[in-house]
Amino acid sequence: MKVAKIKKQKDKKVEVVNESYSFMTMLKLVLVILITFIAFYLITYFVVKDKKGETVVNEVTEIDSSMITFSGLLNRKESEYYVLAYDSKIDNDKTNYIALYDNYINNYSSKEDSLAFYKIDIRDALNKAFVGEDMNISDELEKLTVNDEVLFKIKDGKIEKTYIGNEKIIDKLSRL
Repeated sequence: MKVAKIKKQKDKKVEVVNESYSFMTMLKLVLVILITFIAFYLITYFVVKDKKGETVVNEVTEIDSSMITFSGLLNRKESEYYVLAYDSKIDNDKTNYIALYDNYINNYSSKEDSLAFYKIDIRDALNKAFVGEDMNISDELEKLTVNDEVLFKIKDGKIEKTYIGNEKIIDKLSRL
């Protein structure tokens, strides 16, 4: 591509001669740019047109403040509350107690004088250190281990009462 030529004359004068693009070269350049622009426009148009029929749902993630870990068992803001440590894994040979627990907890929580209720999923990786072969209920969290579902009643940062096993938990929840 030549833009300018410098011609030297015998008398040492320098003359700059501009060679402009030919009309056809300019026309080709403009057409290439125009075709590229139209192609991108059409691609964008058809992609957006296909998605207009779809409803865009922005899912809002809610934090369940009733879910805690064993490390937060004794340090809730309330002076008295319940904590249900349950197994979220549902086996074919095991009754689904989670729905039953939730039903009783919702009924209890709707009462005016109800205590706060928290839940701990013993399958959560953050609770792995508190699940063991033996049951050891202790106010010292370093010594606390569970091997079954447990309902704790906490008062003033201490474990006041425990209900171990599905039947005892359901019996207590039904009487709340």
